[in-house]
Amino acid sequence: MSSSRASHECGFLQFVILPPILSFLLGLILGSYVLFFPGSTFLLLLAIGLGLLWREQLGQMTLNQGSSIFVCLVGGVVWWVAMVSNQATDNLIQWVNVSPVQVVGEVVDPVRRTPDRLVMIVEVSHIGQGEEIFPTTGLLRLTWREGHQVVRQGNYIEVLAQLREPYGTRNPGGFEYGEYLKRKGIHAVASVSGPGKVQVRASTNLWEFSWFLEEVDGWRNQVHQAAVDTLDDPALGLFLGMIIGEQSFITPEVREAFMATGTVHIISISGSHLGLIAFLVFFCVKGCVLRFPTVWLEWLSLRVTATRLSAMVTFPVVSFYSLLAGAEIATIRSWIMIALFLVAVWLGREKHLLSALGIAAILALVTNPQSIYDTSFQLSYSAVLAIALVIQMNRRSKKEDQELFMPSSTWGESLWERTKQAWWITLAVTLVTLPLVAYYFNQIAWLGLLSNVVVVPLVGFLMIPLGLLSVMWVLLTGSVTLPLAALNQAIADTLVHIVTWLAQIPGAVWHVASPSILMIFVFYGLLLTIVLCLHLPKFQMGCAIGVCVILFWWSWSPRFDIDANTVRVTFLDVGQGDATVLELPNGETILIDGGPAYRRLDMGKAVIGPYLWDRGIRRLDYVIATHPQWDHVGGLPWVLRSFDVGQYWSNGIVREQEFYQRLQQEIHTSGLKEHVASKGQEIASSGSCALKVLSPVREIGDRSETLKPSMSGEVLNNQSIITRLDCGHHSFLLTADAEVDALSKLNQLLDARSARVVKVPHHGAKSSLHRGWIQQLDAEVAVVSVGQHNRYGHPYPDVVEAYAQEEIPLYRTDLDGAVWITANLDSHEMTIHTALERKLQVVQLNTAVLKNEWENWGRLWRQWTGEVS
Repeated sequence: MSSSRASHECGFLQFVILPPILSFLLGLILGSYVLFFPGSTFLLLLAIGLGLLWREQLGQMTLNQGSSIFVCLVGGVVWWVAMVSNQATDNLIQWVNVSPVQVVGEVVDPVRRTPDRLVMIVEVSHIGQGEEIFPTTGLLRLTWREGHQVVRQGNYIEVLAQLREPYGTRNPGGFEYGEYLKRKGIHAVASVSGPGKVQVRASTNLWEFSWFLEEVDGWRNQVHQAAVDTLDDPALGLFLGMIIGEQSFITPEVREAFMATGTVHIISISGSHLGLIAFLVFFCVKGCVLRFPTVWLEWLSLRVTATRLSAMVTFPVVSFYSLLAGAEIATIRSWIMIALFLVAVWLGREKHLLSALGIAAILALVTNPQSIYDTSFQLSYSAVLAIALVIQMNRRSKKEDQELFMPSSTWGESLWERTKQAWWITLAVTLVTLPLVAYYFNQIAWLGLLSNVVVVPLVGFLMIPLGLLSVMWVLLTGSVTLPLAALNQAIADTLVHIVTWLAQIPGAVWHVASPSILMIFVFYGLLLTIVLCLHLPKFQMGCAIGVCVILFWWSWSPRFDIDANTVRVTFLDVGQGDATVLELPNGETILIDGGPAYRRLDMGKAVIGPYLWDRGIRRLDYVIATHPQWDHVGGLPWVLRSFDVGQYWSNGIVREQEFYQRLQQEIHTSGLKEHVASKGQEIASSGSCALKVLSPVREIGDRSETLKPSMSGEVLNNQSIITRLDCGHHSFLLTADAEVDALSKLNQLLDARSARVVKVPHHGAKSSLHRGWIQQLDAEVAVVSVGQHNRYGHPYPDVVEAYAQEEIPLYRTDLDGAVWITANLDSHEMTIHTALERKLQVVQLNTAVLKNEWENWGRLWRQWTGEVS
């Protein structure tokens, strides 16, 4: 086949296949909005249909082409609605938020292990209370703390647990974990603690596929134990993460170093790992075959080509790696892409990368269309798309049709060509994924252009092959230790040293504001224009300049909304904890408390940091730790490490707990002086704004004695720093965790009874219910910072009732998400917004349909433009 003929066939097939695929994907996206914009969706479909008919009349496409595009578009809409509606009708939902129930089901995903817990996805088959057990359907995410029994995929379990609706924090532009779980089809979560809480039995039917999955999970358990008994951190965490997909053993410090260098993708099994293994196996097999003696090659060529043989060998290796990695959704997506490519190679259609990528995307989305909004889906497919485009452009630039990576005349030229190809691919992947990384992670990983060239070959061609060989030895021989343990340890340690050194380069960690969705579309539109308009170099240059301008703006991320007449107070949703941000008219920023920090979820990093970056804030002029309790200061060490801080204030109480020692260490490392607050002090002052301390009373110098173990939490809460912010006509009373004793003293102060906005003390706990203080409050708004489904029952119903009796509107972060209040200093004008109000609302087909849909358009515009009220 000639070069021109092959190129023509490739273009023809992609013209025929890609439009319907893209139409179906567009239909899925439209389907995700149909419940919020039913009228607009119908009109858009009608307009597209008329547009296709018009193009047919002009002879720009055939009737079959237009019909296939429109059918796929409508099919995508219908498929989304059907699949999501089917998930919403899971019977499991009706058992959420009731008393503990007996749950019976099958573990359908690989069990995720951490040092102290097991996390299982259970397909529930029966549920009930007492003797009444009913058949049901739905997925449950079950966490078993301190469960020492081995649980495998395919096992059947029985557990008594309280089911909850999936939940997480809700902040402006923040990640909503509850919605993420729902997109995966999980509509209930539960947790139990202690040995024996979960009854486990293995599958007994050898003809069930679950039996095979249970065996695979047994392999993973065997490898896990061998690694734990052989390797030390950080090699242990990297081995488990890269070989069997267990991320929980990678330390936060190592993860942050990989994130800073733009190589975090390499520590979790994804398309890059499968692709590297496929590349290595394919070309190693092909290279070996081509070096066979001539007689052997002649005999082999009569039966199978070297290319087909390489594809045959590569497929089972990649499939084994995918199973070993846990066959999670992201891994399966990558496996589908590689499998389709290998099929294309077998059929001699390896040049149809874009078509194969589109088919892989459709196959991945058929079972769960909501995956289209998953971060991993978008990153993996955009990266592969970038690679495919570079490869096709490389082929287009060649004068003759030839295989990728065809050796040049000399070894040096061949190495240079491959190095250039690798760098162009790295550049393309970095550029295409940059908006997504900035949007989801508030970071521009520019260092990845350098670090990936070093790290990816080290991992793909040395660490992973060596790890898989070690795994094969363990599985085949039953060894309880990894072979070549010293070599595995040395390579992993070397990798960590390289990444850690690179992460220390000044500016390696470059955090930015999340770009708006609208600007992301503009960015990708310019990139696509550059690719498609190769024959218009001047137009390409203009688009390239536009891309550079956008990149500069994103990298700069300036703070441009400072108003000398406006004060803004934000009560962030950090779960069961406190974190309040004060933005003063002169541009100064104050952070009061930093929320809790769990083993894998630091509210400083997950909530406070992204919020500040999105606001263009890189400096905190004052950080105030109201009192040393974990739910108030757990996230502060990360904040102090990641932001420029002017002053640090505390109540002076010293504790021995680990979370407090981490905080003290970070204060020392940052070179901060710890100021001790006491009644009457003025922490910050700017024009008509002043932040004053109302409590506690300090009579013992700069620091108090260490909190004794016998002292109760009540004593510590009553020593919280209580502050009042006055700005023009507006005032905010921030009460921390004050209980009745502290509130009784506040009740004697006029300043503590006359604020327009009051933060409800101690998350609305019963111990902080002081009716006399509430009755005398001259407040217009009250805000309580509290976590969803918290174990303390906050806010206490009597507390909610007390504020209602005084007709004080109560905003709750567990129901409303983050709450932010903006006030104009020259007037009494004050506006209140919540994260919940920005969420699109389902439009009912009634007389108010147009009004409700118009309101949704306003919400969507604010989401897409990043507009902050």
